[in-house]
Amino acid sequence: MTASWNKWVWASLIAGVVGVIAIYVRQTVTVPPLPVLHSAGAFQLTNQLGVAVTDGDLHGSLTVVNVIFSRCPTQCHRLSQQMGRLQSLVPPGTRLVSLTADPDYDSPEVLSLYGRKYKADPQRWWFLTGPKAAVYRYATSDLLFTVLESPDPAHAKLEDLFIHSADFAILDGQARLRAVVHGEDLDAESRVVALLERLRREH
Repeated sequence: MTASWNKWVWASLIAGVVGVIAIYVRQTVTVPPLPVLHSAGAFQLTNQLGVAVTDGDLHGSLTVVNVIFSRCPTQCHRLSQQMGRLQSLVPPGTRLVSLTADPDYDSPEVLSLYGRKYKADPQRWWFLTGPKAAVYRYATSDLLFTVLESPDPAHAKLEDLFIHSADFAILDGQARLRAVVHGEDLDAESRVVALLERLRREH
């Protein structure tokens, strides 16, 4: 048996052992599931098409939610740009939802026009409005967002009419809150996508 043949045999054996170890590691090392940060609550709101949306409509798909309002020229513009990019990055079947902090102004018609600016697919990305109490309750109690009205709206700048979280909430197929990503983080979009993929692998 030649030296070159011996080397080939040993290389094959080593490669085989490495492969077996890799398979074993993949099978035994599991990533723990994301925690349930908050259970889902019932709601009934209206999307930009004027169609009623309830918490049941979020069941069965992963969902990314943020808070914006159409009159905001700064932070909400950036958040909506991010959501627009996520629309083409997230796993198939993922629902995108933007709640308005200004439901008295943001009618379905206003939100429809707003969504078109960001190339929102109304079948995938919903802008939700409704009674202020209902919108705020879902945003703050179920999604743990901060949403506040300016104490002096008559003298506030447009961007300061409403103070709200600049976060993306990630919901599982039962509409439960499983993760939150801060929108101002440089890697926010990639983290949202990675967390959605992780949730998808749980099922």
